[in-house]
Amino acid sequence: MGKKIFIVLDGMDGAGKSKMMQLLHNYLFSKDKSYRILTTREPTNGTYGVKIREMLVDDKDPKKNAKKILGLFLKDREEHVEKTIKPFLNSSSGKDINVVLCDRYYHSTMAFQSMQGINIEELVEVNGKFPKPDLTFIMDLEPEIALERMKNREKEKFEELNFMTDLRKKFLGLPKILNENIKIIDASKSIEIVFDQIKKEVDLL
Repeated sequence: MGKKIFIVLDGMDGAGKSKMMQLLHNYLFSKDKSYRILTTREPTNGTYGVKIREMLVDDKDPKKNAKKILGLFLKDREEHVEKTIKPFLNSSSGKDINVVLCDRYYHSTMAFQSMQGINIEELVEVNGKFPKPDLTFIMDLEPEIALERMKNREKEKFEELNFMTDLRKKFLGLPKILNENIKIIDASKSIEIVFDQIKKEVDLL
């Protein structure tokens, strides 16, 4: 049986997750021919994921429909794990190293939905059935910098300074709440420096 690695990149919008996902995919692909890599994201493009995106755009009050959105996230994640993540990881054989790179996971749900008024202990409990990543990166950034990076795009309801300041605290508190391998990455640096931080941690797996 081959080796399997599950890596998550999470954190606030504007922190450069997508770019780091691309660089990490390319790095692993070129590092060793035994790496088989799946890059994915949440919410997914499935039925529940599409509904989540619609609600995030339409609901102007961050605390509106919190429980409904949480339920959709859980259904979307369950489908994602059972139909995409687990099958790919478990398909490794021989010298294969199967790697799943996921842009956002339950760490986002815990941070965002706790900001919507749902108890963090409840969020940890309902997400406890999902597989823990081998390594999670929380991309950390001052909210002012994140908003400046996103200034040329239409803002969602979560993209407001006070909200994002509190949201950042939620993300930074996750390593104390969750018993798993979480690394906080300073995303304010140059792309090269940020990726070097990520690469060093991945090389330790």
